[in-house]
Amino acid sequence: MDYTNPAALPSTQLQLKRNRPPAEHSGQDPPLPKVSSDLVLQVFTHISLRRAGGSAEEYGDNERLIHLGRLVLDAAVTNILFNKRPILTTQEIISEREAALSDNLLNKWVVMYRLRQKLRCHPDFLPSLEDPKETHSIFCAYVGGVYAENGLETVQEWISHLLIGQDGPALGLRSSEQEHRQSIEPPPKKVKSEKPPPYLSTPIFFASQPPPSPPTDRQRHLPPHMHPSLSIQQPLQHVPPPMPLPNPLAPAQPNLPFLPLFNQTATQRRVAVEYPAEFSGPPHEGRWTVRCIVNGIQKGMGTGPSKQIAKEEAARQAYYAMGWT
Repeated sequence: MDYTNPAALPSTQLQLKRNRPPAEHSGQDPPLPKVSSDLVLQVFTHISLRRAGGSAEEYGDNERLIHLGRLVLDAAVTNILFNKRPILTTQEIISEREAALSDNLLNKWVVMYRLRQKLRCHPDFLPSLEDPKETHSIFCAYVGGVYAENGLETVQEWISHLLIGQDGPALGLRSSEQEHRQSIEPPPKKVKSEKPPPYLSTPIFFASQPPPSPPTDRQRHLPPHMHPSLSIQQPLQHVPPPMPLPNPLAPAQPNLPFLPLFNQTATQRRVAVEYPAEFSGPPHEGRWTVRCIVNGIQKGMGTGPSKQIAKEEAARQAYYAMGWT
């Protein structure tokens, strides 16, 4: 039968339609992750539309995404069950993974997101889309598209929310994961209240100061504020000035930015600073190399995925090299 000629197909197959009502989303259903328009065409293109002798690379159907999605879906569910608390045994992980990827559950997700209605296929294959194997392929194709577009973290979060919302083996994953995170998070640090140093409360006497004379009878009856010994000692009390604050950008705190301080110090000391930059590697995975030239001499060099990070590292090295600490 010629699939490229619609006139050669039986009329009953051309008139076949899926009158299944659309699934309603509940408030607990996680939203379907977005896939770009360039990739979503492959996700929803069935292999039946491929011409004889053609390949997935030429016509962009979902065969490769199905294979990718199966591996990613299996890994995502396994990781969710691996982190479940209380800890599951190996056999429990295997049995619960099979239950989580059952035909009924996958068909429920396909109907909920209306993935079957979005698939483009040859009319002869419309009845077969209800088969469990095709249902599994439809969902795995979209999982593969999400992974190729957004990575494993997005797939992991999406599948985790799907399993949490089911009345199946993964029920209670949310609370167990939160308890696990809380168990490994360190308690907040307590701030110690330090007592003032002794020199703030103890009077200071100089060696040249004569010792106070013993009080006379009259002095014993004077009010405390008129006592002569107090009038002598009180002005001699000395409170040392507060210690100067350390430079917030000094090497004692290497995680803070050095670039603003280095440029400011260079301006004050009237030195010329240049930052020649070079980019190497592919556009999406390249690295920047920035050198810090002070008065024509290289004092630092930094590399990083962005120009700003590399420039900061070059300024940090130059700051140490110039001895501006």
